[in-house]
Amino acid sequence: MIPEVILDLKAKNKVEAIDELAQLLFDNAKINDKKAYVVDILKREKILSTYCGNNIAIPHSVSTTVNEASFAFGRSTGLSWDEDDDLVNYVILLAIPKLKVGEDTVHIEMMSVIAELALDDDVRSLWAKANTTEEIIAIFA
Repeated sequence: MIPEVILDLKAKNKVEAIDELAQLLFDNAKINDKKAYVVDILKREKILSTYCGNNIAIPHSVSTTVNEASFAFGRSTGLSWDEDDDLVNYVILLAIPKLKVGEDTVHIEMMSVIAELALDDDVRSLWAKANTTEEIIAIFA
């Protein structure tokens, strides 16, 4: 799965970051209704923050607005996530489709692979040093 990438998020907080990355997913036809998708993500955030430590947040939600399982990666100089969290430098927004009964879910596998990468010090160092979207994409390949 190849991520959509923004190397310099303009967002200053969680809602803006989610909105900015959702726009990227919408522009690339990964989701079909940005507003509804953002609502789904923010509902999930109210249940439990997706801040993971190490200056990383992985917002996600299963949504009927998702055309295909995908994700967007955004890098920031430090944005506010939740009140008691450290600043976030990396946001990985997962787009998880709502599946029909009997279809295999990609949710757990996506979360596992991305969390494993995100918790690796060497990977985060590569994210910090990357100058192009292609460098970020190569890390996830």
